[in-house]
Amino acid sequence: MVEFGIGEYLVENFALIFIVLCTNTYLKHNFGLKVVALNFGASILCAIFSMILEDAAYLPLVLGAIIVEIVRQKKLKIDPRYANMMLISVIIQIILISISGYISTTILMWANRFHSIKSLSRVGNMLVFQDIIIDLFFTILLFIWFYRHRVWWRHSMNQIEDLGLSTRIFWMLMMIYGSIQTILIISDIQDITAIIQAASIVIFMLIIILMSWQMQFFIKTYAAQQNIKDEGIRNQQLHDYLASIEQQYTELRQFKHDYQNIMLSMTELVKHDDRTELQEYLNELKNKKHLNESLSKVSISELDHLKNETLRGLIIQKFFEARKQGVELDLEIEQDDLLIEKQLVDIVRIVGVLLDNAIEQAEKMPDHKVSCALIKTDDTVEISVENAVTLPFNLQKIFERGYSSKGSNRGLGLANVKELVNQNVNFYLDTQLIQQKLRITLIITGEK
Repeated sequence: MVEFGIGEYLVENFALIFIVLCTNTYLKHNFGLKVVALNFGASILCAIFSMILEDAAYLPLVLGAIIVEIVRQKKLKIDPRYANMMLISVIIQIILISISGYISTTILMWANRFHSIKSLSRVGNMLVFQDIIIDLFFTILLFIWFYRHRVWWRHSMNQIEDLGLSTRIFWMLMMIYGSIQTILIISDIQDITAIIQAASIVIFMLIIILMSWQMQFFIKTYAAQQNIKDEGIRNQQLHDYLASIEQQYTELRQFKHDYQNIMLSMTELVKHDDRTELQEYLNELKNKKHLNESLSKVSISELDHLKNETLRGLIIQKFFEARKQGVELDLEIEQDDLLIEKQLVDIVRIVGVLLDNAIEQAEKMPDHKVSCALIKTDDTVEISVENAVTLPFNLQKIFERGYSSKGSNRGLGLANVKELVNQNVNFYLDTQLIQQKLRITLIITGEK
């Protein structure tokens, strides 16, 4: 084993922990000067703790990520997505520093003609510096790879979240981290050399790559099964949609027939100037519930004006889900041919969350009603979702992660909406509380 001084250990641990935190920040697409400064301060604290933990130097990062999520959500159950990013960053860094250590050791032994690993203690400063430089080089290459494959990476993360696999991935990553950490601790206890340790971790890395490939195959298979299941649901919803349109057409024909009869009757009363009977007739018409409701159910036919199949399919799905929950979903589209061309995946996710939250809240309200309006003016599209809420209502906290008026294990949806809006420069979110109505509007600019 190579013996290092306290200063060398501290510098190396600080540098490696800082690289881990920057990798974690980069993977979350949250890179900025303020975040880098926070990472710098956190790295100093963790480096000091690492002097006690030695080979478990990354443990504070993993535990810290979990504790931060618990504090942020104010409950023991965490959102695994953020912990997953930290675990991925730590695992990657352990593998990279092991490979870097092996390369650095080989170079220095060859350059100085050392025949024993312990001889490297004479050039400990150079070894630490060289380890960090090589590790940083590999990390930069990794950043470049992630940047070139950022669309695939983001799609994969979204797919894992949409399929509800985040928790399973979390426990798999915890097992991988625990296994690697065990190798490091046993290596330290048994005085196993860095070369043998690196070889063990490289072998383990190959196993991880194989597991990742299998996991990707599993996710694709699972996604395909879910798509088949969703296709069946969509077909049923399409059938219900067509049946609803047919029913509305029949009701409109009936209303037209009733309207013609009403006009003929009123014409005769006007001719005879029978005001008393005319007034009685009008009062009777007002009390005819089926006439008042004849045009109230045509809302879903508005979707014919929406030309995006994905968004239209989502709204149809939510329309029938709302009906099952006893909630009336009113739709309004002010343009005959409304087509949204950009960021449709994120728009569908945002609208889905807004409608889910509104429908669930509307179940508890006396009116059982949700309104959804899609309006396009020039190059701007506005999608508004409105529902009644119980007063007093905290408009400032609804987008905070973990905050929810719907009980435990909730409060992630609107926080995710806020993140998606922040990630798109042409997305804006407007929130209003008008009397007892909450209206959330997604504003999309740059649409032709």
